[in-house]
Amino acid sequence: MLDANNPLNAELKGFPSAFSVKYIGLNVNEPPLDDSKVRQALNLAIDRKELATIVLGGQVVPAKGILPLAFPGYAPDLEGYGFDPERARQLLAESKYGGDLENIPPITLNVSRAVGSAVSLDMAVVKRMWEKNLGLSVEIEPADSATFLKDLQGRRFQMFDSRWTADYPDPENILGIKFQSKSGGNHTNYDSPRVDALLREARIETDEALRHGLFNRAERLILEDAPWVPLWNGGKTYFLVKPNVRDYFQTPLVIPRLRYVNLSDQ
Repeated sequence: MLDANNPLNAELKGFPSAFSVKYIGLNVNEPPLDDSKVRQALNLAIDRKELATIVLGGQVVPAKGILPLAFPGYAPDLEGYGFDPERARQLLAESKYGGDLENIPPITLNVSRAVGSAVSLDMAVVKRMWEKNLGLSVEIEPADSATFLKDLQGRRFQMFDSRWTADYPDPENILGIKFQSKSGGNHTNYDSPRVDALLREARIETDEALRHGLFNRAERLILEDAPWVPLWNGGKTYFLVKPNVRDYFQTPLVIPRLRYVNLSDQ
């Protein structure tokens, strides 16, 4: 429909990228993910550029950190985890489990998907990258959405596939909810006194620049501890909007704004 010759092209409207991040959560209390070097190795063993451009056809943008692109407080100078298989193997060997793969406990990646259905292409590729670059065999275990959410809230997963989209445009909406140690949305059991202190300070700071700086420091510490494997941010979105639909717009947030939408008589 992006083709100008397509009869529906005139109704195609482009909107800003969603404030979202696709990630794999790592339960820091579950072996072998209880070692930060194993978690860092899992991050470095993934080629995010290949995932975004080849596997997903350029519809998404490789994630460098936790906060999505253009999100308030986003740090453009953040390097994040590049693709470095050699360093990943070195970190795995330096972990308490050592380079002997037989010493590493089994790893299961839980996904929300109908039992018996095919594994999504992106997760299948991530699984192959871990096997090729680290020699780790990861089992993918699907569950229906209701069971998945129940087990996610119960923090019963060792590793899980998920996505976050902003409810409101503030770093607290993700860093506070997902990484503050006492938060109900912290599904990885991540617990860092330094991060907690920065998040508390940011919560009451009224100067926006200083506040974002505190969140940036917290994000860098979280990335170093690696309770997540950030994969990609959402790309530009498109919708078909009929000519008689007025004042419809799509925000980067998860909640649609339909208050002013109306239909004309054309």
